[in-house]
Amino acid sequence: MATETENTRLESRRGFSLRIPSIVGSGLWALSAKLVSQVAQLAAFVIAAHVLTPAEFGFFAFSSAVAVLLVVLAEGGWAEFVMKSADNEHRLDQVASIATASGLLFTAFGLAAAGILDGFTQMRWEASLLALFSLWILPAAMTTIYDGVLVHRGELHKQAMIRIVAEAGGLAVVAFGLWAGWNVFALVAGRLAMQLLILFGSVAVVGWVPPVRPTRPVLRDVLQFSRHIIANRLILFFRSYSGTLAVGSFLGLSEAGYYRAAERIVAAFYELIGEPARMLAWIVFRRARDSRQTEGDAVRQAGNALVPLLLAVAVPVFLGLALVSGSFVEIVLGEVWAPAAVVVSILSIKQLLLISSSVTEPLLSIRGTISKMAQVGVVNTIIFVSFVILLAPFGLLAVALGQILAACIAFTMIVWLQGRYGGIDWLSIAGNSGFVLFAAAGMVAAVLAVGYADVSALHPVVELALRVLAGALGYLLVLVLMKRLFPDAIPFSASGHKAFSGLAGDTVTTDIREAGTR
Repeated sequence: MATETENTRLESRRGFSLRIPSIVGSGLWALSAKLVSQVAQLAAFVIAAHVLTPAEFGFFAFSSAVAVLLVVLAEGGWAEFVMKSADNEHRLDQVASIATASGLLFTAFGLAAAGILDGFTQMRWEASLLALFSLWILPAAMTTIYDGVLVHRGELHKQAMIRIVAEAGGLAVVAFGLWAGWNVFALVAGRLAMQLLILFGSVAVVGWVPPVRPTRPVLRDVLQFSRHIIANRLILFFRSYSGTLAVGSFLGLSEAGYYRAAERIVAAFYELIGEPARMLAWIVFRRARDSRQTEGDAVRQAGNALVPLLLAVAVPVFLGLALVSGSFVEIVLGEVWAPAAVVVSILSIKQLLLISSSVTEPLLSIRGTISKMAQVGVVNTIIFVSFVILLAPFGLLAVALGQILAACIAFTMIVWLQGRYGGIDWLSIAGNSGFVLFAAAGMVAAVLAVGYADVSALHPVVELALRVLAGALGYLLVLVLMKRLFPDAIPFSASGHKAFSGLAGDTVTTDIREAGTR
């Protein structure tokens, strides 16, 4: 087995390389953490929906939106600044002071808003909820520094373990609080407990980073970079909440509830795929940039190989959710939420179209063209919000279908952005991704075959599991057949393709140059 020194020499001689077992292992850890996170959050959502009244849940959603907005501003781009370059860990103490000051500032804003709400409206219950939410802001801002360090070091497994423990702790607090009669405060307490556990766990792993007064050059660099990250996050924030607000305004609270429930379910699956992809993209693109490759563009080659792999994972997830949404919604939320099922199917296709955007931020940050992302993001957000407003009077399905049309437009802009300013080649990506279409067809055929069979006598959970299993087997079976019949059609393999030749152990590197330029 090659040593680390031998690997370094090999990478220097052959150009940019990916340690496939290391990358896959990091991805599995990140995926596991995100899976636990989404299960915990979805469980809290389902439990709360059965305990709280619609008015209580509605006000929680409003307060949560305000708190999330303040957290987005407080988090800035501190984690991304740490992740983007090789020397930023030497300035951690200065960046930590900026993150702490930011957290304190927006915590003060939240508490001031709660004080105004209490003093001028006498809405003490609502003010108390907002004040409790405000306590979440400071630890969230401080956590970004430690997240940036862990991702920069490639220690995603440690980050994942911390988040798994924190999510479990937060869910336990929510469940206990609802059982003890804390009402909507249980949800806020659970979120605060989770954030504190993440912060304390990260400090225990990384070590305390004492804040020091930042120098003017560091402050200028951080703020110059973070304003683009904040702009992108604000765009995503307004895009996320526009649909529910518009549907509620035009169609009523019930339809808004269905739409929000569908959004929440699809978003859980999107984060399950998109967030690990974003973190891995930071590692892959940074290593590609820092490699000593002498032939070609290592970042472009990495992107040409990474995006098809992302599509290969995302297609069965979102297409599968669209196929089984009826059974899934009935089991998870109950029959009363049945109208949300068709919206889940439609929004699943929308998110599939947008999945490649999860690597845009790391790609453009590494390229030094992150400012271009905000411009495209603003246009896309305007398109999404405009379709919601225009189609909301025509019904829930019209709004959902409009989001697919908006996603098609956004996808073309993402392709242009990643190609023009990220340097990746979408013609090569399309060629490398052809096998996904055939595998998806096999999955659809398998799921439909189960649907045509007489399975009505089975328990709904068993029926859903059977359909999911059939779809997974259909997808994998087509991949296996294509690998045997057309080996070059699948560019991702542990062996048998020269782009991955030499994969023999945990430390053996694998050259992806040919996979990226096919």
